[in-house]
Amino acid sequence: MPVVRNYKPGSIIYFENDKAHEIFILQSGRVVLTAHAVDTGEEVNETITSGEFFGVKSVLGKHTRESTAQVVAPSVVLVVDINEFEQMVMKNFRILLKMLKVFSNQLRRIGKKVREILQKGEPRMPATELFYIGEYYFQKGKAQQANYVYSKYLKHYPYGEFVDRAKERLDAIEKGDFTMPPEIHEEMPAPQAVSSDAEPEMPAEEIEEEEDKIEKPKSVKPVAEGIDIAKKFYEALSLFSQDKIEEAQAIYQEILSVKRFKDEATAKFAEKSQFETGRCYMKQEKFSEAIENFSNLIKKFPRTEMLKEALFNIGDCYELMNNYQKAINFYQKVVNMPPKESINSKAKKKLEQVQKKI
Repeated sequence: MPVVRNYKPGSIIYFENDKAHEIFILQSGRVVLTAHAVDTGEEVNETITSGEFFGVKSVLGKHTRESTAQVVAPSVVLVVDINEFEQMVMKNFRILLKMLKVFSNQLRRIGKKVREILQKGEPRMPATELFYIGEYYFQKGKAQQANYVYSKYLKHYPYGEFVDRAKERLDAIEKGDFTMPPEIHEEMPAPQAVSSDAEPEMPAEEIEEEEDKIEKPKSVKPVAEGIDIAKKFYEALSLFSQDKIEEAQAIYQEILSVKRFKDEATAKFAEKSQFETGRCYMKQEKFSEAIENFSNLIKKFPRTEMLKEALFNIGDCYELMNNYQKAINFYQKVVNMPPKESINSKAKKKLEQVQKKI
């Protein structure tokens, strides 16, 4: 039977690269799916609203999760397994139509991204590009992907320039031999995306299936000094939402101890961890430590997007320490900072409340 789960804001339903066994339907609340763009490694967010399902493709395709699902508002989620989901689809045609619409939109976005990538690179003949994608996967030892691409090449370009080499590769895959001659390795350019002319149009189901087989570049997984930064960060957020403050704080400190980060996107988690450490101190009523932590955040990351929140929390700490004048100073800073947002209004209310205490 379907299971109903209640989640607090900040909770993690699943992490990117987790094994996928369950499908989720959001009954109420809001969930954000966070993934990374294959071509740039940039963070991409998708908001799930009431009535929408998520986590379907990973379960149907029997592969790991492609994103992290985080709760951003109190949410009620219906959890079903694959058999229950299939029964729901069979009984309700509207669910099937909605699912097809979602997948169709995803395919359109993929097609658009492919065209953008193609425009950035030098033009290459579709047959050549298709073969080089096979070479890329062969070099990486990805038998399933390489076998699929070489087979497609032989099917659609039986008289192509690389027919003999493609046949050699398929024989080598059968034998489990992925040794590539050095001269071939050196001359092989990085594969570009295959244009729409590279092979005949395939049914949407086949496109979906083959898209899921493609290995994402390693750069999309933010790893620094052996630590999966993103996963650690969201794990700490989940612990914080469960009031396991000390455990969450220990993880944030582990992230902050990393000396070198792989890229800017990964380093962003250090900035967020600095902020969240301050929140942990506030939860523990260690207000002096919290103030010091938020101050360090502003010193280290003067252009942080969390500047207003950090200043507001410093004011809040001073207020809780009964240092009303300093609290007023920090609340006033937030009130005057552009652009006008909800936190500006919140600071104004706090400012008026504290002024009455003096």
